[in-house]
Amino acid sequence: MSDLFGWRPGQGAVDLAGYDGPEVTFGVVRDDTKEVKHEEQRQAALVAERQRAKEVADFSSALITAATEQEVQQVVLTRLAATFDAAGALLAVVEEGRLRVATDAGIGMREAGFLNGMPLDRPGPVPEAIRTGTPQFVPDRRDYERRWPHATAFPKLRRLGADYAFSVTPFCEAGNDPLGGFLMIYDSGGLPSSEERTLMGTLADLAGQALRRVRLEQARVELATVLQQAVLPVLPEHLAGLDVAARYRPSRQGLDIGGDWYDAFVMPDGAIVMEIGDAQGHDVEAAAFMGQVRLSMRAIADHEPDPATVLTRTNQLLTTLDHPRFASCTMLRIDPRSGRVTGAGAGHVPLLYASRDGDHSARELPGGPVLGVVPDAVYHEETFTLGKDCALIMVTDGVVEGPGLTLDAGLRRAGTLAGAALHDGQAAEQTADRVIEGAATADHGDDLTVLVIRRI
Repeated sequence: MSDLFGWRPGQGAVDLAGYDGPEVTFGVVRDDTKEVKHEEQRQAALVAERQRAKEVADFSSALITAATEQEVQQVVLTRLAATFDAAGALLAVVEEGRLRVATDAGIGMREAGFLNGMPLDRPGPVPEAIRTGTPQFVPDRRDYERRWPHATAFPKLRRLGADYAFSVTPFCEAGNDPLGGFLMIYDSGGLPSSEERTLMGTLADLAGQALRRVRLEQARVELATVLQQAVLPVLPEHLAGLDVAARYRPSRQGLDIGGDWYDAFVMPDGAIVMEIGDAQGHDVEAAAFMGQVRLSMRAIADHEPDPATVLTRTNQLLTTLDHPRFASCTMLRIDPRSGRVTGAGAGHVPLLYASRDGDHSARELPGGPVLGVVPDAVYHEETFTLGKDCALIMVTDGVVEGPGLTLDAGLRRAGTLAGAALHDGQAAEQTADRVIEGAATADHGDDLTVLVIRRI
């Protein structure tokens, strides 16, 4: 019977009627159907609540770690509709007073195209929500037409037809610069609960913070790029007896930019000075410090021709400034007529010497510690000869070191590429291209700078 009616067994007992009488069975049967269903519903609601909490936590974590605007867009559009059981979602961001939209699979871009490029002052729920910082909840077509009679006609959607509900949640409150917001569509009348609306507002705030953060970082990158390119020199077009080329490629690991630099200038006696270096850090301050070091070295070199002396004086200057950064550097003074090279280093990677026959070797110059750390450091130098049709390749550490690549292996790779280029009769420009492209394909995360000096 319990199986037939879906009842749970109650309780019962067996007793004797009097002494030596017949057995009598009696019991109580209780119908627990409603209680069982209620418990099942409670358990289902608990599971759903836990799943919602996990989705929200994952959503929040993904927004916090998003590093680009494209990643913010991807996080919102891949998670938003599922988190709130919506039929589709749309993301709108503000660019120069107009909306730029993207959609998930639930809303076609053709269906949402009328919003793309829409001015923020145009009547309608999306621009109004973003402009005023006030969320908009629209239960149906009739409500839309009543509240925004002069807005674009209520769009018909492939999935929900000509009548449906939707919500628009802005990324920031009134009084702040409009950033954007997201829209979700639902079956007609199926608007989110007050609890869900609060949660949507929280996620919108997180999305706005993420968008503001990545835009600020992007602006810093652009500023650092302009600053770095502004202080990197144009190499002299004609250097008697030498063929010279430089290549620089900034790091795009995350949103950072580094402090690599190079320089080349002619001294009054005809000697040519070549420098390459790397300032600590990957930000605007690193680019500014790099420019300060480069200009200081050039100014000192006008009065002190020896590389070791220039490095010593530059280090003294930087340590008196009490700057929290340091820089590595290699400086060469080259006589293009004789090929005589005098060089010194400040904690920088070795330079490479490559020959026309393809041979190559790494040359560790004497010198001292990185610039800007040890106040009384004295730097040393050495002199050697650069042969005809041979080249010196100066690099920063990003070219010869990286994940899974040791310094020795990186120097061998760069030397092999440079030697092969010279063996093939390539000029300094093509040689520099080979070395930096070889480093770029090795998935280096740092800045890449190459300076090639070939004696002709």
